[in-house]
Amino acid sequence: MIIQTIAKFFKLAAIPLLLGFPIAIIAYRLQVWQMATSFQIIKFTGYGSAIIFTLALLLALFSLFKKQANVAKSYGLVMILLAIPVIGLSMQASKAKSLPFIHHVSTDTVNPPKFQAIVALRGENSNPLAYDSEKLAPLQKAAYPKVKSIMSELNTQQAFSRAVDTAMNLGWEIVAKNAEQGIIEAVDTTLLWAFKDDVVIRIQATTSGSKIDLRSISRIGGTDLGANAKRVETFISNFSAN
Repeated sequence: MIIQTIAKFFKLAAIPLLLGFPIAIIAYRLQVWQMATSFQIIKFTGYGSAIIFTLALLLALFSLFKKQANVAKSYGLVMILLAIPVIGLSMQASKAKSLPFIHHVSTDTVNPPKFQAIVALRGENSNPLAYDSEKLAPLQKAAYPKVKSIMSELNTQQAFSRAVDTAMNLGWEIVAKNAEQGIIEAVDTTLLWAFKDDVVIRIQATTSGSKIDLRSISRIGGTDLGANAKRVETFISNFSAN
């Protein structure tokens, strides 16, 4: 019967759709292709999974109506398999819609800390380092109110030392540190995609101690899904907890 043939086809189609996301990640990390190709695969996986999942649901109900329980079970299996990419990618899409389309945050939006040593490490296709305060500051402050300067009672030397320790404890790769300038530059590699995100920390003296500012930017991608803000917030929390 046609409905049984469709069920077999859906089972076969579910396998590459289920593997689409991990394949996209692994191939990118192995430098088989560029990020754009992986995103296209993920996009295809999402749409394809959603379409087949919906059709499988309708055909499962139709099979039950026709009292074809075994066929309905086949469609049920397809739905279970495709629920993984459908739910996972739907959650990512929902998260992306709820967050501003930015990949760059700074605790000081007026005078952001400046990158120096890291500039030479960034590729030609990396996102621009310029922080567009007029555009980014309102979006950042509305979405990530906890991303703000650390006001510490520590003197600059103590704050600098604690900042280095905090960054290292978070697993960041320290690229450069200059105690006289109060500048620390680091790279944080994301766990899943192995993206290289750049961070600069600035320590300045105040009348009561020191002020610590951070700036974090993704090298690639238009949106970071809140990754840079989370990174800065984690640093602030850990620094303040010591």
